[in-house]
Amino acid sequence: MAYNKNSQKEKEPYRNERIWAKEIMVITDDGENLGLMKTEDALQRAKEDGLDLVEVGANANPPVCKIMDYSKYVYRQKKNQRKSKKSGKQKEMKEFKFSPVIDIGDVNTRVRRATEYLEKGHPVRITMYRKGRQSKEQAEEVFAEILTNFDEYSSIEPEPKKEGRNIYITLIKKNVQTEDKQNSKEESKSF
Repeated sequence: MAYNKNSQKEKEPYRNERIWAKEIMVITDDGENLGLMKTEDALQRAKEDGLDLVEVGANANPPVCKIMDYSKYVYRQKKNQRKSKKSGKQKEMKEFKFSPVIDIGDVNTRVRRATEYLEKGHPVRITMYRKGRQSKEQAEEVFAEILTNFDEYSSIEPEPKKEGRNIYITLIKKNVQTEDKQNSKEESKSF
């Protein structure tokens, strides 16, 4: 089966001479309903205004067409897509791995980097991994010691999760704004 680029592309609405219906319901760019018209008459009116005739309701009977500037319409659609994509973007999760035999200098460096990411608002996963014969008790002790550096941050999980030979916890920055909102609600109740 051959690959077809057009099948991946979003279907564009018919416009101007590509509208096949003989009669259409016409709406102006301002939203004014011009009623049922012949396609040729609506196309002539759109050309007089220097605009395009775009089919917006192809499934309706008769099809609904709008007299508008098609390039502005496409620009607005793309702008809205970018805006929704931008607002829906999740923050990047960073993971910092520690072992039970890690040196104190390495711990300090990773803790400092993790707090930098937390301050930027990114969630951070702290992972303790064991290799070979490293004891579970030693790993838990070192992990607990490392977590004391993150007391001012809240965790997503109530307790560190154990998965195979790994222990991990996900941390996020405490939301200061919610505490302020709660205080302001309590203050407003007192008045």
